Amino acid sequence: MYFFLIFGLPLGFLLLALDSYPKSEYPKVRGAFARGLVASLPLWLVARILGSIVPPAYGTVLLAFHEWADRTLPYAFLPAVAYLVFYRPGERLPAGFAPRRLTAFYAGALSPVGLLETIRIWGNPDPYTLFFLPFILAASCLVMPKAAAAVHEAYGLRLAALVAGLLALTLVASLGPFLILARLWPLAVLLVAAAGAFSWFSGYPELLRHPPIQLDQ
Repeated sequence: MYFFLIFGLPLGFLLLALDSYPKSEYPKVRGAFARGLVASLPLWLVARILGSIVPPAYGTVLLAFHEWADRTLPYAFLPAVAYLVFYRPGERLPAGFAPRRLTAFYAGALSPVGLLETIRIWGNPDPYTLFFLPFILAASCLVMPKAAAAVHEAYGLRLAALVAGLLALTLVASLGPFLILARLWPLAVLLVAAAGAFSWFSGYPELLRHPPIQLDQ
């Protein structure tokens, strides 16, 4: 019952890496993934603190604010903050390498979440955590590297608009538990499917970018 929650993200990233990462980058990808694992425990602890600040309001749409503070917001944004501890922003890197490295870091930071959530809900599982949360985590791994790059390059009103937009999107993505409790399963499935599709079509092409081939003259 807990298999998908525990292994869905790490296995998904493994397939993604085999599909879209150049073999020459595998050592650096493993390093980024390992650094993400190091950041996972502090990330988890901060998420628990944020979740405790906003108590769950079961039976109302306000439950989304608890899910937002408890999971969606920290899992979407904190890995990008932790990434700055290990890597210097503004590095001159080959085309496509920066999003691939950040995606690997996100996958490392969020892969233990499935196991930690399993411990957290052991004996009292809920369908959202078991079957929907892994897709939200995977969506964060795909879309947030591009979003982080856009935020890094923006300033002024554009920066404010980007941050506000990302906060709004993560809040909408937090409606899943409320929709399931309200027996609105089709809407919950549609929400997660939309998040997955948006992240795939937004983030996946960035992983396929490579430096132009230099032909010998």
